[in-house]
Amino acid sequence: MDTLGALAHRGGLLVQRPELSVGVVQAVSRTSGLTIELLARQPLDRRDAVERQRDIRAGQRSQPAPRRLLPDFDEGEGLRVGWLDRPDHAQWVFSTRGESSSGDHYEGTDGPSTRAQFELPPTFDEVDLVLAWPEIGFAETVTRLSLPDRATVAGATVSVWQAPVNTTPVPRSANQRTADMRDERPHIEAGSIVAQPRVLHRGRDAVVVLTRLTEIDSLLSLELVSIARNSLVSWPDPGATLAVLAGDDVVELSSGNGESTGGNGRFHGRCEFVVERPATNVLDLLVAWTSAKLWDVQAQIQLE
Repeated sequence: MDTLGALAHRGGLLVQRPELSVGVVQAVSRTSGLTIELLARQPLDRRDAVERQRDIRAGQRSQPAPRRLLPDFDEGEGLRVGWLDRPDHAQWVFSTRGESSSGDHYEGTDGPSTRAQFELPPTFDEVDLVLAWPEIGFAETVTRLSLPDRATVAGATVSVWQAPVNTTPVPRSANQRTADMRDERPHIEAGSIVAQPRVLHRGRDAVVVLTRLTEIDSLLSLELVSIARNSLVSWPDPGATLAVLAGDDVVELSSGNGESTGGNGRFHGRCEFVVERPATNVLDLLVAWTSAKLWDVQAQIQLE
């Protein structure tokens, strides 16, 4: 991801049914295509092991949903995603990145979930997104999404190496501490995106990008992408670090879900953070990536 784009969707649930809910984690439109990341959750199975085995022996299972847009046979057994290229005909796409969770113990809170990113061709104004998971009884569903127009997308498509960066020196602070560990696992697909993608910090061969900032109740979930080139950073590397300025305190955040790759002189890292939403509509971030020679700077994010 070396190119910024236009925010194509504010996030939130697209479908909420007893067998499955599906929401938009993020969607970005570029002149090269539409990237959409979805998160699907199944309900938590409250049966214990004995009850599940009993139901299996009794032959109790979900009735598959009918296939109208899907072919009679296909390669998937999870959430399928596509778009209508004409009435009653869908183009289906494979995910370019994904992860899944088996969910909590039967006395827990969250059921199984699947998070995946999909790449669609350049699409403007609107798209009829198609979702299907026939094996669990989730019927084919068409959802029309409003998208930015071509001119907006063209204006927002810019290299992260050339996009504007607005930072200030870090203020002096006598109090520096680490944020308390959080047990929250916010449902980011049910939140609302409150800031445009932007570059937070950059040097000649390293850049830190805010790709997503989502509000979920009293929390904010952020995704940072750290990119280095010309062998500046060797893999593995944790990528950029993040803190928030809260009054006179600098509060260092611990990263959560993430991944990184490296090779051929390049490094690409992605990590997520969760922080309390500030009382004002301004989030003060302190960003650094010392291994990439990007020292602390302050970036102020206006929450929309």
